Amino acid sequence: MVDADNDWFERYEVEGGQVRRVSKFTRQDFTVPVETVEEEWPSWTPAYKARFASAFALSRRVALNDNDRRLLDFLVKNGEPTIWRMLAFSVVRNLERDRALHFLLERVAEGTGPLANYYQALGRLLASECVPILDEALSRHHREVKAHPALQCWDDRFIYLDYLSCCATLFKITGEEKYRANLKLIMRHPDAVIQNMVQTVATASGVILDEG
Repeated sequence: MVDADNDWFERYEVEGGQVRRVSKFTRQDFTVPVETVEEEWPSWTPAYKARFASAFALSRRVALNDNDRRLLDFLVKNGEPTIWRMLAFSVVRNLERDRALHFLLERVAEGTGPLANYYQALGRLLASECVPILDEALSRHHREVKAHPALQCWDDRFIYLDYLSCCATLFKITGEEKYRANLKLIMRHPDAVIQNMVQTVATASGVILDEG
């Protein structure tokens, strides 16, 4: 193990002399044998594991080959919350629907935040069977938002993001106006940062707040 960024990312200089890091997994010819990961995983630090998972998740390959699918299975089985959050969309794209749904709902039930990625991933599945679980989660998030009426620290942003993402996903799945009304209400918050968060979540989830 040397440097996770150099091992799993390539550096490109962009306009203005800035450096952009791109996952090596975006190259179709780049591969890491799952056997190598299985053997070396116990010796990797948590930070190194997270960077590997991040690079893998950022590949966005249209179709995973057999090795890639085995890598995803390994990360799902041997990961932890930091890694699982990165894999939420990879799971939806590449695992069977029932297995992806089980994985995402298990993470929501565990409640180890932030949970926004899981909610947005569930929105892509349009799984009506998860509505009762999401409604229960939404009640918890609403209580947390009420207990934090303003952003006092960085982590308070995640409280709002989880609430907003859960609302957006429930609206996307059910079409019930009460969930979009929650987003519109938060949109009137005096803090411009929170207003921007609402718009960002709505856009990412395909929810139109102002129908003109």
